[in-house]
Amino acid sequence: MSTRELFADQAAQDLLTANGLAGFDALWTLEVAWHEAPNERRGGWSGVSRHVLHDGTAVFLKRQDNHLCRTLRHPLRGIPTFYREYANIQRLRALRIAAVEALYYGDRRSADHWRAILVTRALDEFISLDEWNDSHPPASSPLRQTVVKAVAHACARLHHHRLQHSCLYGKHLFIKRRPEADNALGEADVRFIDLEKLRLGFSRKGVGAHDIDQLMRHTPGWTAQDREAFLAAYQQHCQHLLHGAGTG
Repeated sequence: MSTRELFADQAAQDLLTANGLAGFDALWTLEVAWHEAPNERRGGWSGVSRHVLHDGTAVFLKRQDNHLCRTLRHPLRGIPTFYREYANIQRLRALRIAAVEALYYGDRRSADHWRAILVTRALDEFISLDEWNDSHPPASSPLRQTVVKAVAHACARLHHHRLQHSCLYGKHLFIKRRPEADNALGEADVRFIDLEKLRLGFSRKGVGAHDIDQLMRHTPGWTAQDREAFLAAYQQHCQHLLHGAGTG
């Protein structure tokens, strides 16, 4: 039996340690209700729980067993889907692309089981783009305009690095609930989630075409005007990034 444990950084390790959760055993055996009941697929199971820490903030505790995906490096048995998600979250973090924050990844492998754990911060100050659209009717512009532009800029930055989300639906983009100032939201107020299928593509144009097609088809709350504004802001920011500005 072998165990691997990865903390996103020292602050994440300190936080989990202070809550008695800095280890695979403590996280695996934590008694907490399911937030999303385990689903059984890929030959195993995977489920999500929500846990409130001592400081009042919450984390999502994701646990799975034999829930694997095949990759080019591991074409036969595969790897835990949570490991791929953790690696992708950290990849976006290194590129300063805002996404859900990972705190911990761990897995334990034996002859018959490959168990994995992923801990992420709950995005309690954010709601999905679909939810945001439902609560802000089209007439509620100029704030709506800033949200469309912020999403466009976040997507442009992702694709600038030839990264394809591969499941870019409105429910997988989160928006800050309330702007901090000036009744406006910006790129820093957008978070990508559900990053298991994130991959590096061959070209910026190719990954962008794939993701934008998905976003247009799976964001029912956007009007034709919203879509036009998104595409204009997206193309403009792609050019902005391509010519060397704002690549940090």
